[in-house]
Amino acid sequence: MNDLGQKFDLCIAAIHGSGSPGAEPSASGAESRDIRHEEFEAMADVFLGEDYDKARLHQVEDLQIVLHQQQNVLCSRYERGELDPESYVDAFNSLLDATFADCERILGAEDFQRLFGTTRESLGGFIDKDIFLTAHRHAAQGL
Repeated sequence: MNDLGQKFDLCIAAIHGSGSPGAEPSASGAESRDIRHEEFEAMADVFLGEDYDKARLHQVEDLQIVLHQQQNVLCSRYERGELDPESYVDAFNSLLDATFADCERILGAEDFQRLFGTTRESLGGFIDKDIFLTAHRHAAQGL
């Protein structure tokens, strides 16, 4: 692991109250903190620098919030049987691809790669459709 990866790991450990033996979450309580926001800030600070354009970071974080909301909607629709497995995978992968495309547009290709650790093109299929559909068929057959 490189130095930035180690620094990020330490930041995440501190956020979750495990930065040192016996460490506990802050006095305000872990439940009152927005852990996703703190994790995103740590990731941005480590991989893009603490002085990186906060307006751009806010836009990317907003996209991530909407992504999580839309993922929950898709999951609920799938669980209620409103989406068949293939439609669910296609919609989920399209949602992620569109979100990452928007993130890359905001950050630029180089900063996108610095933040997410890879190029957008390398992210490819987020849910492997064949594996998901096979698992769904096995679950439906009680295997």
